[in-house]
Amino acid sequence: ALSGFLLASFSPETRLQIFGLGLMLPGGGFLAHADLSSWAGTLHTLTALCGLGGFAFAVFIWFGTGNVLAPPVVWLAFALAATSMNHGHVHTTALWLVIGIISVLFGLGSIAGLLLHIKGKRARQQANDYLSRNGQIIADAFKEKNPHPAELSLDDLKRMRFLLDRALQPLDEFNGFEWLDQFQTAAIRYQLNFLGYALSMAQATYAPAFQGYLTRAQENLILKQADHRVWRYWAIENMWGNLRLDADPVARENIMYTGFCALQMSLYHSASRQHSFMLPGSFKLSSTTGKTYSYDLPALIQALEREAKASEFHLIACEPNWIYPLCNTIGAAAVKSQAPDIWARHEPQFRQMLDQEFLTSSGRIVPCRSNYIGFALPLIGGAMPQAMPSFFLNATMPDIAMRQWLLLRRDIMDGATLQRDRFWKVDTGNYRFSRAAAYAATALTAAELGDTEVFEQCLSALDEECPVKSDDGSFYRPQASVWAHAVEFMARSTRTNSFRTLITTPVRKLEGLHISGAAYPSVLVASAHYTEDDGLRAVLYPGTNAPQHEIQLAGLVAGQTYYCKGTVERSFVADDTGKGKVQINLRERLEISISTMN
Repeated sequence: ALSGFLLASFSPETRLQIFGLGLMLPGGGFLAHADLSSWAGTLHTLTALCGLGGFAFAVFIWFGTGNVLAPPVVWLAFALAATSMNHGHVHTTALWLVIGIISVLFGLGSIAGLLLHIKGKRARQQANDYLSRNGQIIADAFKEKNPHPAELSLDDLKRMRFLLDRALQPLDEFNGFEWLDQFQTAAIRYQLNFLGYALSMAQATYAPAFQGYLTRAQENLILKQADHRVWRYWAIENMWGNLRLDADPVARENIMYTGFCALQMSLYHSASRQHSFMLPGSFKLSSTTGKTYSYDLPALIQALEREAKASEFHLIACEPNWIYPLCNTIGAAAVKSQAPDIWARHEPQFRQMLDQEFLTSSGRIVPCRSNYIGFALPLIGGAMPQAMPSFFLNATMPDIAMRQWLLLRRDIMDGATLQRDRFWKVDTGNYRFSRAAAYAATALTAAELGDTEVFEQCLSALDEECPVKSDDGSFYRPQASVWAHAVEFMARSTRTNSFRTLITTPVRKLEGLHISGAAYPSVLVASAHYTEDDGLRAVLYPGTNAPQHEIQLAGLVAGQTYYCKGTVERSFVADDTGKGKVQINLRERLEISISTMN
């Protein structure tokens, strides 16, 4: 602005004067010959307004894609375009008009900021009063309730099939996924992430004694993240956001890939007790040019630690220079799961920055903030972007998770009635008009924190506004995104503190009697639990009309006799490798049990 002012005021060249006006204000150069008394002057005025609008759109592109070049390039383009005008001398009032517009915009912005700050301080005080009076009472009530049964219902198994059908296809196929854009919330990587999170939660909650297709599905979803089509977006974002020609999506920042994949692996290891991605180089990213980047879960955790230390905000950017608190709560959970000592060192600064830099004056979590200029986006998205961080924070900083949830709950509940207008009408997973994603995400957090009332009301609203349809034994919601389907099933698989338990419980080795194999979709496993006598109890449903099936077992004691209920065999002897199998007649819900006790 100062450079432009000096050019506009003191340059003897008309074109430089016009260029100076364009540097002071996007489109300002066209005000050199603007007026409202002639068609030509009016056209120049409208073109100046287009310059402001074009700059605003470029800022949106910067936010949406990380393209930090867009705003200055558009600003300079309009400034240069204005210099092509050859209409004689600049109007004597042009400079003062530009200064006046800048002053008005700055003044209005300052007044708006002051009023928002005053309003925010008042809202913060009201929020603190509410928490002081009611917070502990409401939080204590959550602990007394558990909204989930001991096994998946047949309807939930049909919902689960929506996820499994996508996860169990060949690694290079993505049938049933939504390919819209790879820069924002509909990106394919998020669909893969949350399908994996949901299946891990289901395994941990309902089927810890089942491996088979459930474990394979989670591993497939992680391996699909290594497909070049999933992570090639970073080469573009890194180029126009960081001005670097490095396609490696883990080398710098990019927590929306590194942190999300690290958590996906962590949950998979915790739920299945497999250790596939702990092996060096087990997560290979190969591009179409032949370049390969080799990583594994420990390497991803190291990258997260390195980038947190390098960030002045101590939170890591997603799109170049845009820091999302939600994404960082996901990465933080992965770090705590795999490296508690690193998290212990990291937590004080994370907590401080979250409270000081990523809350509005009213106490809400800001959607994102630019680490280049400090600008934070206004609160958008309704309930969901406030709810989701509380889910992931419950594993790392449960006090903050509960605080933010109670404040959100105050806004979305009027007595015992869910305020549906607080939920965004756009499904962030596919940008269609539906509240599916918002209801599902809020239900997920409610389940984790034990808020049965909000959990049930969100799912009831989801069923009412986005009813399910059945397709070949699978439930789906026609308008809902794949992401929303994954989050809904994750919510239905979550009990109070389920996620926190998965993160904070050390991963054990896979041992003991478990189901190692069952044909999908012929056999649907509703539950599989270890018993106190080192046995197994499982509930199965038929997925096809064929009744005869074989169930593979592992983790047995070689040569030991096992007794069965619910299977064709009454007993069997484990082979020398500690494996065995039983036959079942599966026509309806079937409960089986296997143990060494007759």
